[in-house]
Amino acid sequence: MQLFIVSLITTGLVVVSFAIHYIALRWCANVVKRGVVFVKNRPMLFVLAIVFIAHLAEVMLFAFAFYLMHWNTDLGSIAGSGAIDSENFVDYFYFSITTYTTLGVGDLIPTGAVRIVTGVEALVGLVLIAWTASFSYLMMENLWTAEREAP
Repeated sequence: MQLFIVSLITTGLVVVSFAIHYIALRWCANVVKRGVVFVKNRPMLFVLAIVFIAHLAEVMLFAFAFYLMHWNTDLGSIAGSGAIDSENFVDYFYFSITTYTTLGVGDLIPTGAVRIVTGVEALVGLVLIAWTASFSYLMMENLWTAEREAP
């Protein structure tokens, strides 16, 4: 039963994370393409700010899931070499961001079934960071090509 619950949680987190990222990238592309006034002078700065916010939202989503999973001891927990405050959301955010970016400091470690969510978060982070990099490259290429071709 524990594996089933964690699988549902993980699937939901992946779907929502991908949706957040897709919506953010589509919105950026549309805003830049339309040449909205506040974006016209610095379109790449706008794009990078929006995708950064999208990544933070995805990290927060996983952190919130870890925080909620903490209350069900059957799903595992996050333990630490130092004093981890299970009531403090900042510890879960820190753990989530080190997992998402695959930094993996190692001072906080997952135990139990929550390890599955942690592993999937690292994979999601890897995919979405790569997606952001390729999107940013294509946006820069399109913008710079348009600048060269402009009279």
